Amino acid sequence: MFFPRVSLALLTAALPWSVSAQGAAPAADPPISVSGTLRPALAQVSQTLNGINTKRWKAPNEVKSAADQDVSSIQRDLSGTLAGLLQQSDSSPGSVPAAFAVYRNVDALYDTLLRVVLTANLAAPDTEANALQGALSTLESARSAIGDSILNASQKQQSDLINIRTALSKASAVQRAPVTTTVVDDGPATQTKPKHSSKKSTSPKPASNPQ
Repeated sequence: MFFPRVSLALLTAALPWSVSAQGAAPAADPPISVSGTLRPALAQVSQTLNGINTKRWKAPNEVKSAADQDVSSIQRDLSGTLAGLLQQSDSSPGSVPAAFAVYRNVDALYDTLLRVVLTANLAAPDTEANALQGALSTLESARSAIGDSILNASQKQQSDLINIRTALSKASAVQRAPVTTTVVDDGPATQTKPKHSSKKSTSPKPASNPQ
């Protein structure tokens, strides 16, 4: 006897993709330690700038004036724009856009400080020039570390996104698959043999013609 039965193939096939989709969910990204990396370097820059006096540098007035303007610009950024960006990054740990905003600002600050250092190497006392060079090197290392952290975090997020899209696409394909049926064969059915009549034929024989 044959019994039609709805197949569990669709459910069985869907379960692995469901588990894969859940497993592909990205774990919490490790926070990009922007403040922890930058604040010591920024503190050194601020302390160094507070300890120099561009008016004593042996350079034309316009050169000393330009250096003084750069120093003032860095100090305003440290206490203003950059401080705000660091606060936003601290409130959104692991955020690539927030970290990149800090990185872009520090990159511009580094270029400004570099101009001051180049001028100091020619016109400032050795103690001031060396202090500025040390602050620049520390800031450069911190900037490079932040750049690496941003790159790693963005690559991880992109990889997680690709995995999620792949899992969802496969799960959607399984859901669109047609439902199939499985026929279970329980063995040959019992067949009834036809009954045969045991009676002989009684049809009359044809009569013979007399001579």
